[in-house]
Amino acid sequence: MTLEELSELKKIPIMELKREQLSNADEIAIDLSKSPAQRVQSFLEQVKNPFAQNVGKYVLQIGYMDETEETLNDRMILLAKKQANIL
Repeated sequence: MTLEELSELKKIPIMELKREQLSNADEIAIDLSKSPAQRVQSFLEQVKNPFAQNVGKYVLQIGYMDETEETLNDRMILLAKKQANIL
């Protein structure tokens, strides 16, 4: 998958995604004993669109915020605090 193809897949609005053109999340298997680069490569080889997948009866679209200093860990901590009503 080229960077151009990835960029185009990322731009597709969720309402325009077609279930039959997406991979099923439960069919994706990643070997955690491999290096991070090998895991990413394996993931990209298994999915049709790395930004959207079928998860049960739902279509899940994944996005990332540009130009932020917050890490994924920062956001997960915030989510956990919100869930625990700590905020």
